[in-house]
Amino acid sequence: MADAATRMGLATRTPMGLRLTETGESFVGRHREEYVHQMHVHGSVTGRVRRFLEGNVRDWRGHWRRHGFDDETLTGFYRNMQNLPGRVEETLPLGDLHAGEKCTIVLPLGGHGMVRRLAEMGLTPGTEVRVVRSAPMRGPIEVSLRGVSLALGRGIASRVLVKRSNNGQPTSNS
Repeated sequence: MADAATRMGLATRTPMGLRLTETGESFVGRHREEYVHQMHVHGSVTGRVRRFLEGNVRDWRGHWRRHGFDDETLTGFYRNMQNLPGRVEETLPLGDLHAGEKCTIVLPLGGHGMVRRLAEMGLTPGTEVRVVRSAPMRGPIEVSLRGVSLALGRGIASRVLVKRSNNGQPTSNS
């Protein structure tokens, strides 16, 4: 794979290993953006129909604006996408986790007001969170972070992308 990436101009070899070129960074950024859009924004059945009707997105900034993102939110979104550690395919919505699971917040998906409110509650990228409990029938989810417990509606929790911290295993003190 490394040889293919260098042949395609996506990476160069350095004494420290491989380094993405500007073209490679752009390629990775587009992949991450398309993945988040496809899996986390239009992941439902109605979302898939909507995505089909949209066709290929050429103007991503304009498209994200139709999803409620303003310029300030888009700037943060792209910064978080660029700084996303590891693979975007490892992300999942916070609302999909079960009691006892730990995760790290990667990316909030939403307009400026929602992202700002989440930040005010301490739900920012890089923050470790533990799911305390999850109400039945798609009810709220209780999470613990920085010594505080919060209850989030399932809709909001589904817009916070996370990465599991403990390989999906509930902790023993849940």
